[in-house]
Amino acid sequence: MKVVVKDLDGANTAKEMEVVVPKEDVNKMASEIYDDIIKTVTIKGFRKGKAPRNVIRMYYGDYVVSELSKRLVSEYFDKAIKEQGLLVVSAPEFANDSPKEGKDFKFTAKFDVKPEVKLEKYTGFDLKKPSAYVSDNMVDDVIKRLRENLAEINDVEDREYMINEGDFVAVDITCNDYPGLNRENVTVEAGSDKGFIPGLASAIVGLKIGEAKDIEVVFPDDHFMENMRGVETNIDVVIRSVRSRTLPELNDDFAKRARDGIESMEELKSTIRSELEERMENNARSALEKDAGEKLIEANPINIPESMVKVQAGLMIRGLSQRLMSQGIKLEDLYPDPEAFKEDTLKEAERIVRQSLIMEAIADEVGIEVEDDDLDKEISSMAQRYNVPPEEVRKTLEERGGIEDLKFSIIEKKVFDYIIDNSNVEEIDEGSESMEEGKDDPSTDSGRTDE
Repeated sequence: MKVVVKDLDGANTAKEMEVVVPKEDVNKMASEIYDDIIKTVTIKGFRKGKAPRNVIRMYYGDYVVSELSKRLVSEYFDKAIKEQGLLVVSAPEFANDSPKEGKDFKFTAKFDVKPEVKLEKYTGFDLKKPSAYVSDNMVDDVIKRLRENLAEINDVEDREYMINEGDFVAVDITCNDYPGLNRENVTVEAGSDKGFIPGLASAIVGLKIGEAKDIEVVFPDDHFMENMRGVETNIDVVIRSVRSRTLPELNDDFAKRARDGIESMEELKSTIRSELEERMENNARSALEKDAGEKLIEANPINIPESMVKVQAGLMIRGLSQRLMSQGIKLEDLYPDPEAFKEDTLKEAERIVRQSLIMEAIADEVGIEVEDDDLDKEISSMAQRYNVPPEEVRKTLEERGGIEDLKFSIIEKKVFDYIIDNSNVEEIDEGSESMEEGKDDPSTDSGRTDE
C-alpha cells in the first residue's frame, strides 16, 4: 500500500490522502467477495457453490465492483490513517474510479484532523475569584422563601377583597397588538418580579375579583422572548380569582416543617448557612475556572477545523432540544430567531473546543492522568448525590458511553487545579448578596431526595 498525504490549508488541519492498493490485495479481496456470493446463491445449471467465477461475474458483476470498492476504501482508509498517525475529526470525502481485478486501485480522501496544540502559556495568570462570603441577609432570604413555600393558601370568596402582595391571582390577558401574549386563567403572584409580562404582577395589586385594567408594558432589551425585546404595548387584564397566602410563624415548628431532621430555628439557620457556603464556593470556583479558561484561550491560539465546531454545536443543540422537550417546550418557541441562535451556539461551541484541546495538551505535558481511584471517588459522589448505589451509576455510565466524558471532566478539574495553584488569584467582592432565583437556592430543597 502506498500513501501520500497533502495539506490543503495553512493550518495543517485539512488533509488530502491518496492511497494506492496493490493489485494483489485487490485480487484477494475480490476473491473473498466471489466466495461469499458462491456460498449464498444458486445459479441454474450449477450445484450450489460450484458455479465458476466467470458465470458469477455475468450475474453479479455490478455488485462485485460496488462491494469491492466499498471494502477496499473502508479497510485501506483505516489502515492508512493508522499508518500515518492521523486523528480524523470529520467525515471523510472519498473519490475513486471503479476497481478492476488485476490492477492497482487508487482512491483519495479529504478530511480534517485534530489540530496540534503548541502551548505558549498556562501558568502565571492573574485570576479573579468572587467572594464566597455568606451574609445574614442571604440566610434570611432563604428562610423567607421557605416561609412562602409553606404558607397557607385559601380561596378568596369576598369580591370586595383587594389583592395584596403575595396573593396568587388567576387572570385573563389580552393584547390586540401581539396576540401571542394572550392567555386565559394564568396564575400570577401579585407584587413579585416573576412572570413573562414585565410589571403585570405589580399592576394587579389593589384590584378586586372581576375587575379589569389596561396596563402599559415595556419589555426590556434582554427579555427571554426575543421577538418582544424593546417592545412597548398595552394589555388588558381581567381578574378571575384570588388565593390569599398566610405565612407561618418563624418558630421551631416551622423549622421542623421546612426541613426533615431539623429540630429548631437555630439548627435550620446553621444548615442553610452551610449549604449556602458550599454553593457559593462552587459558584466562585466556576467563575474562577471561567476566568482561567478565557485567559488560556487568549494565550494559546489554535487553528481549529470548522468541522469540530459544527460537531460540538450539534451535540449542544441536540442536548438542549431533549431537555426542553422533557419540559414540554419547543426549541423554536424559546429561540424564535434561528440565525441568532445558530450564531450564539457556534460561538460557544468554538470556545468549548478550543478550551478542551488546550486542557488536553496541558494534561499531556504536565503528566496529569485519571487514576482508578479518581473515577471511583467521582462515581461514589454521584451515587450519594442521586441516592443510588455506585454500581448502578457505573453501569448507567457504561451503557450510555459516559465513562470517557467523566474521565475528561476529572482531567479538566485537575488541570484547572494546576493552573490555579500556579497563578495569582485575587478574591473580589462581587454579587455576594444575590443568588439566582430558584437555581442553587436551598429554599427549593426540602431536604428530601430528588426524583
